[in-house]
Amino acid sequence: MPREPAIAAIVASGLHHRYEIRREIGAGATGTVYLAHDSFEQRDVALKVALPQIFSGDSPEQAIVRKAWLNEVHLAGSLQHPYIVAVYDAGVSASSAYLVMEYLAGGTLEPYTRPDTLKTVPEVLEIIYKCASALDYACRAGIVHRDIKPANLQYVGHGEAKVCDFGAAYWATDDSTQVMDIGSLAYMAPELFRHWVTPQADIYALGIVLFQLLTGHRPFQADTPAALMYQILNGNPPLLRLHRPELPPALELLVSRMIARSLEDRFPDWTTVLAALSELLPSLEDNSPTKNKKPAQAELYDQLRQLPLLADLNGAQLWELLRISRWHRVPAGTALVHEGAEAKSCYLLLKGEAKVTQRGRLINWLTAGTLFGELAFAEATPSPRSATVTAADTVTIGKWPYSHLHKASPALQSKMLQIFFRLAAERLKKADEQYLLLYQQHLKENNLV
Repeated sequence: MPREPAIAAIVASGLHHRYEIRREIGAGATGTVYLAHDSFEQRDVALKVALPQIFSGDSPEQAIVRKAWLNEVHLAGSLQHPYIVAVYDAGVSASSAYLVMEYLAGGTLEPYTRPDTLKTVPEVLEIIYKCASALDYACRAGIVHRDIKPANLQYVGHGEAKVCDFGAAYWATDDSTQVMDIGSLAYMAPELFRHWVTPQADIYALGIVLFQLLTGHRPFQADTPAALMYQILNGNPPLLRLHRPELPPALELLVSRMIARSLEDRFPDWTTVLAALSELLPSLEDNSPTKNKKPAQAELYDQLRQLPLLADLNGAQLWELLRISRWHRVPAGTALVHEGAEAKSCYLLLKGEAKVTQRGRLINWLTAGTLFGELAFAEATPSPRSATVTAADTVTIGKWPYSHLHKASPALQSKMLQIFFRLAAERLKKADEQYLLLYQQHLKENNLV
């Protein structure tokens, strides 16, 4: 049954008129989380409500927690990223505070930090890459999370997790919202004990999570908080191979650089973390010959963000584009598009080359980074394909169904249409130049100039 103080806070806030409480799904010292149904939007949500006693006293501990709640309410809605838990609504009063967030049924990453329930190494790295991308996005907005731990990473599904709970977040641009005295000791970087906050503190914490997800153990463990703090400040973490000798040395180096005690030895920023992860992931893939093999999303994201074609998309838009696409790695000779087929998708040739034929005759050659099939997206009734596109060697190909693009966020649709129109203009200009060359050649051959 829901807790009476929290229910009283819900009633006092008037939330019960919109949200039907289904059941309690989490509770802590500062608040309770319920599965609720939003009668206006007709969707299930997670409703997080602060306990009234947090707002009824003036002790230093209550003041710190109140500030954390105000911090999270202040942040609500400002971070929109596919791998950050969405906040739909938030509010604060003299006696309580609440957050309405997307409901994720998968729970947190905590169950996968035990030795008997570990995820596979490629899936763990996919999860870490996406969380790192989300924290990079937050960092670019001037925000350091400061409380990264398995309980604050919501498991979405295979290879996916979302960052939540920004109550302890540090805003580099606003001193009024800082919360300096909370966090989870086992995941706190050494510099945080000296009230020195940098984005590298989140890199350290995510590195501790990665160590746990790979081994089922935290690198530092002690019987008392003081002993644990001493280890973090002075000790050297054990190597991964002590728990799992089969893990590759490159992975051990990655973890060591993430949780290095010295800032000089730790990764300097999220860009270098993401680059190291994307370099490591392909070496851990299953190399068995499989037709239509799907590349890792983290690997794809890293390659997409390096494409000049997609330079105008921010990180959140790139992830959205990736999530609505379908990707395959296929061998030479695979037909990617068939002449006369119904046009339903546009395509991006990310790696490799492909030949374009019409009635069996070669008319064009596509190289890596080429987008094709996008013009039909603007047609009310897309015309059938006018040519066949065939992989000339092993290629990585992605496609975006038009139906998915039509349902994308307005920001992404706008960006993609700009890209489509720019490509159309470039191709029209190129066609005009080719026509002009042919015309001049015709004049010369017929002595007309």
